[in-house]
Amino acid sequence: MHAKAPASTANLGPGFDAAAAALDLWNEVTFEESAFAVELEGEGSDELPRDASHLALRAFAHFAPPERYRFRFVNRIPLERGLGSSAAAIGLGLVAGAAAAGRTVSADELLAVGERLEGHADNLAAVVNGGVCITWERDGTRRARRIATDMPATPILAIPSTRTSTAHSRNGLPSTIAHGDAAANAGAATLLGAAIAAGDAELLRHALRDRLHEQYRAAGAPLLKELQAHAPAGAIGVTLSGSGPSVVVWADKRRESEVADALEHAVPAGTRVVPLRIADHGASAA
Repeated sequence: MHAKAPASTANLGPGFDAAAAALDLWNEVTFEESAFAVELEGEGSDELPRDASHLALRAFAHFAPPERYRFRFVNRIPLERGLGSSAAAIGLGLVAGAAAAGRTVSADELLAVGERLEGHADNLAAVVNGGVCITWERDGTRRARRIATDMPATPILAIPSTRTSTAHSRNGLPSTIAHGDAAANAGAATLLGAAIAAGDAELLRHALRDRLHEQYRAAGAPLLKELQAHAPAGAIGVTLSGSGPSVVVWADKRRESEVADALEHAVPAGTRVVPLRIADHGASAA
């Protein structure tokens, strides 16, 4: 059997802990009933565990016993770069485990089970639903809704060679913020939702302004300030991807090649420039 799960970019500027989009960059696993074994290829293959402590196998175990299977992982999502590698691992394991158990599991159930492993549901919502998602909590229950299959602009990723720990980055955020910052972010987040739902690139240009988290994470993501201050012509806006250090340059769909070329010449050596599409579907197994 075969399963796959996409990368994701969370927050989308002002949508802190609520908004995320799935990216067309996929981790995959093939598995079959056999003596237990784990093979790894690609990103993290020299450091991820080859036993049942592997995050994807911990997720798999919610539906089926991993010790009955042989797994071969192909990882394309860089680790600790703000691209949802842990959420992808969890989504991958959940859909693979459900398939092994012969179960059809809804995206809501996958989110509920996976959140216990992930801790933050924004990336995971995009992984299991695909497209652009909003998450929220109501009466103690985490909910998610896919609000669009695409963004009004093309995401072009600038991925540094350095890493960021999500937990460390989150610990650097202040416990309180100024009322003015909260008000500004509420307005920007409202614009963000409207821009995505309407497919309006001009609204998106005005929405991509954050005052909750990006300024506090900038020291660990030096590309952010540089690209926000000197965005290439044709860019609509620049956001930190998750907790960074990767940065998303949102390009006018008519000028994405021009923006990608300009970025190649602007970023430091060792930084990968990767134009991507929004993944229109989430994690799946067959």
